[in-house]
Amino acid sequence: MLDVGCGTGWLLEALTQHGVAPLHLHGVEAIPARAAAAARRAPGARIETADARKLPYESDRFELVTLVTVLSSMADEGAVAAALAEVRRVASPTALILCYEPRLPNPLNRNTRVISPRQLQRELGPPVASRRLTGLPPLARRLGRAAPRLYPLLARVAPTHRLTAHAGAAARRPRG
Repeated sequence: MLDVGCGTGWLLEALTQHGVAPLHLHGVEAIPARAAAAARRAPGARIETADARKLPYESDRFELVTLVTVLSSMADEGAVAAALAEVRRVASPTALILCYEPRLPNPLNRNTRVISPRQLQRELGPPVASRRLTGLPPLARRLGRAAPRLYPLLARVAPTHRLTAHAGAAARRPRG
């Protein structure tokens, strides 16, 4: 499994806590301090400091590739396309590629971009599944103890992010 843009490794840590052996986990992070934090947080996982547009792995290597709010942090559509081309390259034909990205602009963070379903489909093929998730993160953080009770309603009423799943074989089709 490869987590592209793994940050401080929270997803890799969660997977180890759910029984995934660290030797099966890989993370790529462009910011060295975050990559070091991920290595500490998920001991045994293989963490690389690298750019998502030039992944340091051979082709067809991974059965699961995740991208969690990494594409929306990229500078432009060309950078997103280059990162997704690399994901296509390292994902095996039987892989699952999961993308979790904002579906609405964030007025509190204008440095993020909305990644359209059309762009994901153009780069990775049609999704095998897509679901709107996550309700207004700044508001959700303020719910305090009421979060477990109110958050599911908030996420249903005002979903701000989308999770899409793409099949590796569909992603490997020639672009054009």
